[in-house]
Amino acid sequence: MNDNMDLQAIKGIIRRQKSLFITVFTVIFLLAVVIALVLPSLYRSQVVILIEEQQIPQEYVKTAVTSYVEERLQLITQQIMSRPRLLQIIKQFNLYRDLQDRYTTEEIIERMRKRINLETISADVIDKRTGRPSTATIAFTLSFEDESPSTAQKVVSQLASLYMEENLRTREEAASNITSFLQQELDNLKKQINELEEKISVFKQQHKFELPEFNSINLQAINRLQRDLDQLETNIRTLQERKIYLEGQLATIDPSAPIGGGRGGEAVMPPRERLKYLRVQLLSLQSTLSPKHPDIKKLKKEIAKLEAEVGDTGGDDLQAKAKELDKLQKQLTTLRSRLGPKHPDVVKLAKKVKTMEKEVDAEARAATQKSRGRDLLAENPDNPAYINIRTQIASTTMELEEMKKNRQKLQEEIRKYQQRLENGPVVEREYSQLTRDYENAKYKYNEILNKLMEARVAKGMEESQKGERFTIIDPAQLPEKPFKPNRLAIVLIGFVLALGAGVGAAAVRESLNDTVKTAEELQQLTGLPVLAAVDQIVSEAEVRKKKRRFWLLLFLTLGILVAALVLFHNYVMPLDILWLKLQRKFGKLTP
Repeated sequence: MNDNMDLQAIKGIIRRQKSLFITVFTVIFLLAVVIALVLPSLYRSQVVILIEEQQIPQEYVKTAVTSYVEERLQLITQQIMSRPRLLQIIKQFNLYRDLQDRYTTEEIIERMRKRINLETISADVIDKRTGRPSTATIAFTLSFEDESPSTAQKVVSQLASLYMEENLRTREEAASNITSFLQQELDNLKKQINELEEKISVFKQQHKFELPEFNSINLQAINRLQRDLDQLETNIRTLQERKIYLEGQLATIDPSAPIGGGRGGEAVMPPRERLKYLRVQLLSLQSTLSPKHPDIKKLKKEIAKLEAEVGDTGGDDLQAKAKELDKLQKQLTTLRSRLGPKHPDVVKLAKKVKTMEKEVDAEARAATQKSRGRDLLAENPDNPAYINIRTQIASTTMELEEMKKNRQKLQEEIRKYQQRLENGPVVEREYSQLTRDYENAKYKYNEILNKLMEARVAKGMEESQKGERFTIIDPAQLPEKPFKPNRLAIVLIGFVLALGAGVGAAAVRESLNDTVKTAEELQQLTGLPVLAAVDQIVSEAEVRKKKRRFWLLLFLTLGILVAALVLFHNYVMPLDILWLKLQRKFGKLTP
């Protein structure tokens, strides 16, 4: 009973809202059909470009371009999609003539960018850099959409040419830039190496014997010179001792001593030695005897005779008298400080000192003359022994002076070598720094040179187009049917939207209608029982009106069906071809 009532209610809703449903459905569906027919046809022409690897294996020639294909594609796309490039293509093919008066240049360029499409084709490969499985781009498709099929074909062909040219130009430019950069770095390093070589050469000249490789030589030279110096010192000491010995012997020999001896073969004392002996004996006697003693007088006579013989004026007495004078002067100073200058003892001692001073002065003058005579005698000695020893002393002195000069030279040489060793650490540090910089620069130079050779080979490979390149494997074809819009899809979507909109409009209108539609609603509303229900009375005018609506709906449905067939025939598939396919299909299915 409830199901029956529900069906009756649905029938009532359809009867009441069918006009609104039909109107909304018809309007929206016709609008969709009109849109599907009015929208301009866009034709897409497509090019498939293969990314070929370099023809020469990487083991032999390394490419100068190390970026990934995706990066280069993005870079090339940005360059081709730039405003100047697109404007050039628009002017070349005279595109968007009808839009130039209504839209700005930027809007037209943006419209063209949206119609250019690039899609990459990837494959699973093994990455040569890491050895791991990865996805690599092996090709890409380039397409362009336009209202004219021929224009779409020409534009996409031009775009493909630009991509290929830009790829070649980018790779050649990258290889050329790398080569130029490496050449510039090589020139700078060569200049730096020349400067370091010049510095090292100047440094070696300035510190010729102070370099580390001369340390052992300097040490050996110091040891050798030290041994020579020790030997020379020994020789000098020997000569000095000999000279002292000879001088001692010379002091005991009188240059004028006679050659022969005395009576009985006894040696005769030289006059000078005899004079010295007598003077000493006189001093001994004067300390015990008075000046008038006969022995003292005798000694004085003999001394005077010998002085006249040898020409000696008593230099030794002068020395004794000088000592005695010094002694008396000290005693005088002591007495004056104790007794005063006018004391008789002081006055007496002062007179004695004055007399002694006169005698010392007189004997000093005589001694000077004596010394001159002795020197003259020594210059022309008569004693052969004296001459021999003096000659040995002179020879020894000359040899000693020569050895001293040699010793000074050896000491200077040793100091020079020691100074070299002392300067060695500083020189070694500076020299090590220079050589280290030189070796580093030379190593870097060789490294850059090898890279430059590889870059030149890679540049030649790019110029001969033996490296990675783009190849068109599917050129642009003239499109035979439009790519957009999908008119059948638009019609179907319009049909669904019209159906939904009609149902929705009828449902909304039905929910807003608060009139009593059935006897049950009337009974619930009044609370009174319904005795009878009279069905709807349809007049002749309403019957005629329903017939007109029926025929109008029939013609509209036929028109829509015809329009759908026309759209299908023009934009999807010709009807005769569809008919043939249906015949083949159903002919195979029938036994």
